[in-house]
Amino acid sequence: MVVVLSLVKYDVANAQTQSSQDEQTLCSEGEEVYFSCPLENGKTVSVCAKNNTAPNRGYVQYRYGSKDDAFAFPSENTSPSKTIKITDVSEGSIRGLHLKFSKEPYTYVVSSVSPGEVYVSKNGKIIFDQQCQASRYKSFSNKIFDGVNEAPVTKVDMH
Repeated sequence: MVVVLSLVKYDVANAQTQSSQDEQTLCSEGEEVYFSCPLENGKTVSVCAKNNTAPNRGYVQYRYGSKDDAFAFPSENTSPSKTIKITDVSEGSIRGLHLKFSKEPYTYVVSSVSPGEVYVSKNGKIIFDQQCQASRYKSFSNKIFDGVNEAPVTKVDMH
């Protein structure tokens, strides 16, 4: 899978599964779970953060896979100011946000539009698209607005 090849392996041997609402996450103890859901393909996508009180503080990471074999972007715990943006994609009665992780030519989008979704764009073309298992979906944490820069809607949001 092209998506997996573009990510760096992340050791989640100590990743936790929280018991609240049978939540699955690839976040480690001590990290904030900004978003997490098991996908239709059996993998999990999680957005994990630590000390992210402003766009230039702490880190936010996209993780995809399983507890035993997960990949992370960005590969290092760096501040999200240059690689991560949040966009309000609400329209009419539909409410939602997109958290976008970018490293040319890829953009990884985690969507809170129900039932939750993750998709990957390469050079503007969708190459991966999976929905969350609706009954086990966790929306974005409100803390995300303090630590991630907002961005306007772009073509990649119109999926």
